[in-house]
Amino acid sequence: MDTHPPYVVARVPIVVRCLDAHGRPVSLSTRALSQGSTDLQDLLRWAYGIVRPHPGAETVTVSFLEEPDGRLQLEYLVVDRAMAPRRWFHRRCPRRAEEVQTALMQATIAVTTLVETVGSLATACSARWEDNDSPDFVNLVLDDTYVQRVPRTVVEALEDPAAMDLLRGTLTLFVENGVEQLIIGKDPEIPGRYRETVVGRSPALMRFLAGEPLPPLVDGLQGPGRS
Repeated sequence: MDTHPPYVVARVPIVVRCLDAHGRPVSLSTRALSQGSTDLQDLLRWAYGIVRPHPGAETVTVSFLEEPDGRLQLEYLVVDRAMAPRRWFHRRCPRRAEEVQTALMQATIAVTTLVETVGSLATACSARWEDNDSPDFVNLVLDDTYVQRVPRTVVEALEDPAAMDLLRGTLTLFVENGVEQLIIGKDPEIPGRYRETVVGRSPALMRFLAGEPLPPLVDGLQGPGRS
């Protein structure tokens, strides 16, 4: 995971854990990992294309390594085969390097928040959007009490059937026997505040993975500013 080809120009490490009902790690099948990683890569590319609509020769990819303790060490990468080694890229093109890294981080936040939002919607009785003072975020009010801050990219994904199908494929691992919780976190060895996103198995989530819409969406959840 630490050795990259010289054309990697941005990277974001992610730690994913799959646990059973007792908090013990669950090993995933090769089939689930293969399908999940392929759809995750396409979903990340979808989000990256929203935040950086003119990426040029940049390509988003995902690498992963399953560890014995049940953890998946993921890395979201942006590669540009036309560029020289990464250190040269950052030294000679500092502005573009910063733009690429920022776009990859925003896409990462969008994908992680989308997973979290779908998990929340699958357990909520009601949900509605609320505008706030940010042009890039909206509030998702669940059961008239809990407020979740959501990037507007997530709103676009929830309204895009193709993106939702990619999300279903990404969460295929929930179909695996014994997986009750999916935990997504930033590597604690990376500087910055560690935060985990926890998504639990629920009947509505399993129906969503089987192709059904989320219940609050059926009940009329609409994007902000719409009637």
